[in-house]
Order: sequence, then structure tokens, then C-alpha cells
Amino acid sequence: MRDMIRIGKKLVSPDKLYALIDELLQTRSRGATQAEAARSVGVSRSFVSNLESLGEVRHGARVALIAFPVSNGEELRALAEEFSLDFVLTFSQDERARAEQGQTGVMLNQMLDTLVELTDYSVVVVLASDWRIQTVKRILDADVIGIELGTSPITSDVAVDTGHLRSVLSGVVDSTRDLRPAAGSSEHQRGRRVRKAWEQLKRQ
Repeated sequence: MRDMIRIGKKLVSPDKLYALIDELLQTRSRGATQAEAARSVGVSRSFVSNLESLGEVRHGARVALIAFPVSNGEELRALAEEFSLDFVLTFSQDERARAEQGQTGVMLNQMLDTLVELTDYSVVVVLASDWRIQTVKRILDADVIGIELGTSPITSDVAVDTGHLRSVLSGVVDSTRDLRPAAGSSEHQRGRRVRKAWEQLKRQ
């Protein structure tokens, strides 16, 4: 718990402020308008707008990065953080092998959950074998940018050229800077349909 801060005659609780801000941002991320989020905690809409402007790190559509099997996953994750990507998943051949040795049902659930998550993304950058990239394109039916790491099957880790990837990500982020899918767009509708079907499947 953070210490109270005295401002003149007022005693201010940072924890209370952080909790309110977190609630506002979570409400907005679930699709509420700024006015709706503001009413939920009793502040003005302009306060919510100013708050989002202060905290914004990237303006534009949702971008994801998937890479496997790679030897420099840590570098790729750092690069993804630099560009403030919304989703990043990288793993090596050894990490993939360990995952495949686990329970089949658990691994399948994790894979499907990831695909469902990606249906709401405008652009997905995939670094993988030629066959894997084509498979992802067929499944997602979205704007998939593929960077081939080799011909399938790839049995050892590949070192990704981070300079080339930086150039690709820079172009992607710039091109999607003003792209904000509307709540009723086909992309969002497809995402809702896939999530609904997957939730029903998991309950069976």
C-alpha cells in the first residue's frame, strides 16, 4: 500500500486513484464509450479522454507477432515491446517440443484460445515455415504478413534478422496508424462468432 500524499488540506490516496484508473481502462477495453466509462465511476468524459491521451503509446489497429522456431526470441520480444505490439508469441524448437509432449487436450485448448484471440487483430505478422504461414492465413482469414524461416518441416532454431523485422514492423505500424476497426465491422463480428463457437465447444 502506497503512502498517502497531502496536498494542502487534502489527503490523497494513490491506491484509490490507481484503482479508479484501472477500472476506467478495463471498462473502455470491454467496448464502453468514454461517456459510459466516465459515468460508471462518476467522472467527466473529458477526464477519460485526457487520461487515454496521456497513457497512449501507439495509435492504430491491433498488431500481433508470432515466431517459431527461433533462437533469438528474447530479441524479438524486445522489438515487439519497442513497437508496442498488442500480442507476441515466440518459442524455440525445444520449447515447442516440450509443449507437444504435454497433454494433447491442454495443448489443443491453448492453441485454439490463441487463434480465437487473434481473430480480433487487424494484422498478424508470422515468422515460420512456408507451410505454417499458409495454414495461419487459411485459419485466420485476416491480413497475415508471412516471413518464411525455411521450408517445412523446420527441425532447428532459426536466427531472425531483426533489422529486416524492424523494417517490416515499422511499415505495418505506420500503415495501420489510423486504422481502427468499428465495433460492427466484419472483423469484430467474425471474432465474436469464433469465440462463441469455441466457448460452446469447451463446454461439451
